[in-house]
Amino acid sequence: MDTKKRISLIVESDSNKTKIGTLRIAPKFKDNNHLERRQQQRGINDAMIKVALLYGRKHFNKQAVIFTLNDRILQQTPYCQFTDVLRGLRVVCLTVLPNPQILTAYWHEETKRRVRT
Repeated sequence: MDTKKRISLIVESDSNKTKIGTLRIAPKFKDNNHLERRQQQRGINDAMIKVALLYGRKHFNKQAVIFTLNDRILQQTPYCQFTDVLRGLRVVCLTVLPNPQILTAYWHEETKRRVRT
């Protein structure tokens, strides 16, 4: 079974997933399928986005909320075995939980390279 499928199965059994509500794509005027296209290009699925929203470090930039996954955060979650896969994932939202409006998702290269033991 591949890694993305295993992450999806763990997300489905995670008791914290009820905190998320429904994932919604933020309305964009020019590009309606930006998020789906970026997810496909970057190898990010919805389960990975849910993990970032549930456990990621939250910080604010301008009018967006950014959730970032790093090693320390992942060590304390059921996803610790996928630290190498999830390290550096960032999800940018307009609104916070329970019904986040997601703008985009990407890999933060500096965090991705920084390995903590």
